[in-house]
Parts: sequence; structure tokens; C-alpha cells
Amino acid sequence: MKVIHRLAVGLCTACALVIPSPAQALEHVDNWAQPGVKAAQRAGLEPAAMADAEATAPITRAEFAAVALAAYEAVTGQQAAQEAGTPFPDCDDPAVTAASRLGLVSGRSDGTFAPDATINRQELCVMLSSVAKAAGRSVDPVGDLSHFPDAGTVDWWALEAMTVMNDLGIMSGVSTYGALTLEPFGTAARQQALLLSGRFVEVFSDTSLLAGVPEREPLEEETPLPEDAPLPLFPVRGDGFTSDFPTDEEEKTRLVFGDTVTYFQTEEEAEAAMETLVIPIWQLSEDGCKTSSKTKLIVHASIAPIVQQIFQEIYEGDEQFPIKNIGGYGWRSSERSEHRWGTAIDINWEENFEASIGEDGKLTATVGEYWKPGEDPYSIPASGEVVRIFKKYGFSWGGDAWSSKRDYMHFSYFGH
Repeated sequence: MKVIHRLAVGLCTACALVIPSPAQALEHVDNWAQPGVKAAQRAGLEPAAMADAEATAPITRAEFAAVALAAYEAVTGQQAAQEAGTPFPDCDDPAVTAASRLGLVSGRSDGTFAPDATINRQELCVMLSSVAKAAGRSVDPVGDLSHFPDAGTVDWWALEAMTVMNDLGIMSGVSTYGALTLEPFGTAARQQALLLSGRFVEVFSDTSLLAGVPEREPLEEETPLPEDAPLPLFPVRGDGFTSDFPTDEEEKTRLVFGDTVTYFQTEEEAEAAMETLVIPIWQLSEDGCKTSSKTKLIVHASIAPIVQQIFQEIYEGDEQFPIKNIGGYGWRSSERSEHRWGTAIDINWEENFEASIGEDGKLTATVGEYWKPGEDPYSIPASGEVVRIFKKYGFSWGGDAWSSKRDYMHFSYFGH
């Protein structure tokens, strides 16, 4: 990999501090980020579309496409051709079109671009890696991410890009309770996207723009955790979890119920143990278009972080699986019901029916209408992202969990 020469950090920071703000630029840039943002602005990385926008708000896909295009031009010294037409039915932004034709960005699996959708840190790394490749720069990883406690959460398709960006010091991690973490699913704010893009230009054009500027301001109250405090949960990709998260039924039971298992003898006891989440979802409009939305879901508080992560990944997935209805906790008479425990989730129950299996192997609906994956967009495909993501985090799917019945709507933490 190309060895990058950097100028002194002090010179870079001093120069950045005296750069005046453009007349129309990001608003309310955090104090810690101002030197880096001003340097990125001076390098021409801030597009006109971000003028007067909130610096701490998430950057959109269209906005970052323009930043990526500017980074490409800064590294190559060539101005991208502006051509008529657009490959996307939902976006005619010239910068998006130019970035797409250069291979810097790509559309969704349904052919749209989703210009107003936000991006996370691992997606940002993938896009910057695409810029480097389009510019003819080497992006072969030489290190690994094993020193980050959340390295296992990086999606496989982003692993190489995040490794390269870390190798080059473009994305060095953010401080979380005294430890550096990657936060691959952390939303990229506009000011952070400019900072990282500025580092990218600095690296690949061998200039000094913003070395020494952090990726995020450390929390004021941030101190190392006490030795006896539980560690943050970092679920890993694959079949298992880190030692900080339960891996077998005994550990799961202890997490949910504690040392004394009562399975909630009263409704009041159960409700006191629940937490209401606000999760991002995709919905289908009457004309069949997918729109971003949010909904509430009640689950047991002990598994709330992982459930939040599951639906964040489903929302950010290529399938953009639409959710029409969803349910988690609900009081049931059976003390063995996972809905009573707040550890089961049902999705789109009409289109993902529960059914008994006859002697002839035929399914007879007991709840819901049918299951038609590939035909009905609300039906959950057996090999799709929804099932894979739930299973990745230790949930069972009623579509293949039992031999006695099928329950295609149902995901459960204990497999009940």
C-alpha cells in the first residue's frame, strides 16, 4: 500500500484555525469540529446543497454523493463530466448522476437512489473506497480491525473498506468510555462526513488539511468504566456473540428473568419489565413506492438494545423490507408465551400466517391468510435479510423452528 507522507500536525491545525467561514456554509458546527470543517470547505469538499444546513444533522445520500464527487476531483485534479439524464427514477441531481457514472455511489436494489436517506459510518467508508478506486489509488488492506471491541459488528461487504480507512488513519475510531470503537452503524453527521472526506483527500493527494482533528468530541463525562461494571454489548457477525452477550438458553434466561425465574405471574409485573422502542421501518404507499417511517415496538428491556439494532439493520438493508404491522409484548395466559415475556416479535401477520401441518404435509392457516414470499412484498422470504438478521442475533424463526407447525410471522429469542 502507498506510504503517505504527512506534514506536521501543528502546522495543519494552525492553518485550519485561521480559515474564514464561507458566506453560506454549514450552520452550528461544533467547536471541536470547526478547524476540520473549515479546512474541508477550503478544499472545496462542501457542496452548495449543504449551505445553511445543520452541521450535526445526518448527511443524506445525495449530499454525500456531492462530497464524494468533490473528493474525486480534488484527488485526481480532474473535473467530472456533467452529462444529461439520470440513471435513477427518484433523483435527477447532476452530482449524483456524475458520481454514479464514475462508480463512486450506487443505487438501491430496486433501482432507486433514495437521495434523502442517511448513511452510516461503514457506508461512508465504502463510498470513500469507491472514490479511491475510481481515482486509480491503491486500497488494499494491510491490517485488521481486531483491536476494536465492536469490530465483529461490521458487515462483510464493508469490512475491507473500513479496514483500509483505518489503515490510512482516515477513520481512526471514536472514544467510548476510554476505548476506541468503530461504531459502523453510527449515523454520519454532515460535519463528521466532511472531516473524514478531508482526511481522505489529505491522504490521497499527499497534502495536510486536518490531521489531529478528532472524528467526534469525547463526551465530557467520559471516563473508563469501573472494573466491576458490565461492558458495552457488541454482538458479532455470524452464529455467536461476544462473551458480553448471552450465548445459550441458561444465560439468556438469567438476562431476562434474573436468578429467580417466575415468568411474570402478573400483567403488572410483566409491563414493568418492558421498554418501548421507536424503530425505523419502510412502508409501502398505495402506488407501491417505499417510504421511510417509524413505529413503536414493546419488548423486554434487557433485549431492547439488540432488537433496536436488528431493526436498524433491516431498515438499512438492500431489501428495504416493508413492515405493515408489528407486535412484541402482549399479555398471554400461558406463562410459557414469549409474547408474555416480551421476547417474541410478530411481523406482517396476515401475509405471514401461522399454520398447522397436516399428515399430507399441507398447511392449514390458524392465524393470518397466507405466506407468499416473492409474490407478496409483505411476506418474509426464508433466505431474505429479515430472517438472516434475526438469526444472526440469536433469534429463532417460526418458519423453520419446529416440525409441528409453521409460524412465518414469528421471531423468538428462546425459540418458543
